[in-house]
Amino acid sequence: MDEKFDEVLKVIADAERGPSDEELLNAPIINHYRLETIGESVQQIYGRVQGHPTIDDPYVTTTPLFAFDPDAGWARTRSRWYRLGPDWLLLNPEERDETTKATQRLLKATRDWVVAEIQDDQELKNVVDERRDERPIAVRLKDL
Repeated sequence: MDEKFDEVLKVIADAERGPSDEELLNAPIINHYRLETIGESVQQIYGRVQGHPTIDDPYVTTTPLFAFDPDAGWARTRSRWYRLGPDWLLLNPEERDETTKATQRLLKATRDWVVAEIQDDQELKNVVDERRDERPIAVRLKDL
């Protein structure tokens, strides 16, 4: 399978299982954050980050979001785990719960769709590889 597909499938598996204690301990923390939607369904987080391993700027927009659990205090993006600061708890509880559930449903649907697309792509590559040595039918008919 394609290396990029393997990476994405690993992120999806990570998102489904949640972070280990060690992964969360080593993750940057993001505060004063908000969820942003890019296009029709890609979710990202914008906020103030501390402890990011590659970005010095205190404000970041994350790579696409794959999992979000503010009650447990974490998020999984395409590139890494994040610890979520307490800002989320300042929202009205009904609004927070409604937004969390809607975001989690959207992210689950997105993960399922990505896995299905990767599987379809792999199946198509397998068919192409199996038929690579076949002569086109037009040539066979001409030979008759």
